[in-house]
Amino acid sequence: MSNPNPSKARQAKKRKRRGEPGSIEDARALLWKALQRAGQLLDAETVEDGVSRPDNHTALRAIHAISQGAAAYARIVEVGELEARLAALETQGSEEDPPGPRLSGRGAA
Repeated sequence: MSNPNPSKARQAKKRKRRGEPGSIEDARALLWKALQRAGQLLDAETVEDGVSRPDNHTALRAIHAISQGAAAYARIVEVGELEARLAALETQGSEEDPPGPRLSGRGAA
């Protein structure tokens, strides 16, 4: 017997393959680890003829990775802070607002 809704089966299979979505904190931690690794690569050296020299090609790529990663890291930190502030405001607002509809104080026109 064939599946009555193959579209839903494909979507379920795709969700299963992708796994659970990560959180902003997961992304922040992973990006920080990547920035640390790029910083280590910035100091990389090559050994030629028994002489250790800075690896300029790797250093330039590390500089680019750091600049891109730092911008992304700043955005992730900002989003995390905004989410925390929004959650605090929502909690504060729910404590102050009385239940029921809000009335603007204006009469009917």
